[in-house]
Amino acid sequence: MYYKEFLRVRGIALWFAIAVAAVALLVFVSSGHGHVHVDLVQPALAASDRVAPTTPGAPSGATNVSRPHAGVEINDTGRAPFSLLLALASFVAAIFGTMVGTFLAAENCGHLEVAWTRPVSRLSYAARLMLVDVAAILGVLAFTVLVGLALVYGRGWQSYMYMDPQFWPVAATEIAFPLAWFGLVAGLTASVRTKAGAIAGSAWVASMFLLILLSFDLPPIIHGLLAAINYVNPLFYGSYSSSGSEPARHLLNMTPAFAIGGLVGIATLGIAAALAQWRRLEA
Repeated sequence: MYYKEFLRVRGIALWFAIAVAAVALLVFVSSGHGHVHVDLVQPALAASDRVAPTTPGAPSGATNVSRPHAGVEINDTGRAPFSLLLALASFVAAIFGTMVGTFLAAENCGHLEVAWTRPVSRLSYAARLMLVDVAAILGVLAFTVLVGLALVYGRGWQSYMYMDPQFWPVAATEIAFPLAWFGLVAGLTASVRTKAGAIAGSAWVASMFLLILLSFDLPPIIHGLLAAINYVNPLFYGSYSSSGSEPARHLLNMTPAFAIGGLVGIATLGIAAALAQWRRLEA
């Protein structure tokens, strides 16, 4: 009953796994053997970004780079948080979730007559397909994290990373982020017979455009309207910060719990809308 969906998702997941592994291998090969040390303790060098000679006693091939952070928020230790791996993996899983979120549209296009002959209710049939997709999304997320960890430890970069205090809230947010995209795309394409892929891709473009508009200094009425629309925009909740600062360019006082709730709400509403459309479809 759900085997066809399993085959469809497996094919997409395989290509994602190959792409992630290829990128990791490329980084591994091209990263070389040198070590880069970021020194943020010398604000007097802000006027000139320069590469200092190798520090005496430093490992062979090490380079001491004195450069203040310009437009990028870096913690004062010069290290990266492990939750950054989750954020990157979540973005990959969100793209995957967007693609598999058209699962009901795929059934609607040329398979609906067969689907209605199944000896189960329409909701039960759709729910089984959805569980296959959700499991695949979580699998892609986990695979990407494992590949990232393998790259970090394979290159010996773990000394430049740390477990940040925001790890668990960020982890919950990054797990909910691709599921929100899955639910949103499912709700937008459940009753579409063709061009579901174009609709899913346009959802990303529209989401980025709405978020950019919200950062402009617009009249209060328009800004309020845009803010209300962005509450159903996964990108509104999905920005990443390792220091615990407010996401989405400080557009509102967004706590991690609020971001998680917003993403879960989008996923829930999207899936509910998809199932409602699925029940009303006619072969």
